[in-house]
Amino acid sequence: KTISESRAEVERASWILRFYASLILRVNGYTIPSQFKGGLILTVREPLGVVGVITPWNFPIAIPAWKIVPAIAAGNTVVFKPASLAPTIAYRFVEILHRAGLPPGVVNLVIGSGEKIGREMITNKHVEAVSFTGSTNTGLEINRIAGSLDRYVRLQMELGGKNATIVTEDAPLSEAVEIIVKGAFAIAGQACTATSRVLVHMDLYGKLVEALKTRIDGMKVGNGLDPSTDMGPLASMDQKKKVLSYIEIGKNEGAKLVYGGYALESGDYAYGYYVKPTLFIDCEPKHRIFQEEIFGPVLCVTPYSSIDEAIELANSVKYGLTLGIVSRDLSKIMRIAQGAKIGIVRVNRQTVGVEFQAPFGGVKASGNDIYKEQGIEALDFYTRIKTIYMHW
Repeated sequence: KTISESRAEVERASWILRFYASLILRVNGYTIPSQFKGGLILTVREPLGVVGVITPWNFPIAIPAWKIVPAIAAGNTVVFKPASLAPTIAYRFVEILHRAGLPPGVVNLVIGSGEKIGREMITNKHVEAVSFTGSTNTGLEINRIAGSLDRYVRLQMELGGKNATIVTEDAPLSEAVEIIVKGAFAIAGQACTATSRVLVHMDLYGKLVEALKTRIDGMKVGNGLDPSTDMGPLASMDQKKKVLSYIEIGKNEGAKLVYGGYALESGDYAYGYYVKPTLFIDCEPKHRIFQEEIFGPVLCVTPYSSIDEAIELANSVKYGLTLGIVSRDLSKIMRIAQGAKIGIVRVNRQTVGVEFQAPFGGVKASGNDIYKEQGIEALDFYTRIKTIYMHW
């Protein structure tokens, strides 16, 4: 992350705390008339008990906040396992909660390998539910482990994405470019909601490609602590190798590389895992860089000729997390939004940066599509409903 991205995440975490603090007294039920005289049916929401929270490294404060805070607001206790790449910030976050007055034992931090600790969190008889954010493959493995038990463990899965931004022919060019660049290269593309595909009407295709090349060329890649930096490094050497391997795959499969596509390693770049922002054009659904989550600063651009084709291209991947639309035509916006098999649609905004007061979650391979995160809907996952029949 850049320093501005990091500060924004910390600020966002404080908003999340305030939001769920205000919902504590709204964990309520409702009444239902009885068909019998002298009767009334009540429903109440109760906490689950112990819940497990497993989080990734890319948003090491915000994601723990929007999982842990609604969990404790609903009356649960939490076992929290952060990503191995970001343990210190998780420790500090839990420390702040305790300094603010959280009783001992309400949030319990466990640091270690996901394979060992994650499995214990899922299979331990005291854990009623697990909220996980991470890769689709890991999410499927968690689902398999939970399915092999002799009891039910409630699961909330926020997984990968291969998100597209659709640009219609009436879209303002400069606005479209800014929206795409922010969506694709924020935190170096290391977000499940990052834009990795652009689907643009063929009448605007050439102009948009040239404008993107110019805009990306003006980006400063460097130390995230430098306030003038536009894009920082990748998180690890493994992540850098993965991104570079996908760039080679894209070139070998026939996509046209028009900008970037290499590591930055000389001078100050030797002290981090830097990859030049990369732009491919003429990408096709058969290409792996069109289909697979890269989790890095690699953007594919594909032309379309009709709204139906744009929707088909957007839906042609196994993921279904976010979709961006850049347009001034309301009828086209609504056709796309309604036709997209997607969890979140962002109109005239970048795909990254969703707001915590609204429900968040994907469909298809992007999540188990049962319980949403964020918003008041988060309380649905962390509570169960009890029905009480009253008669007198």
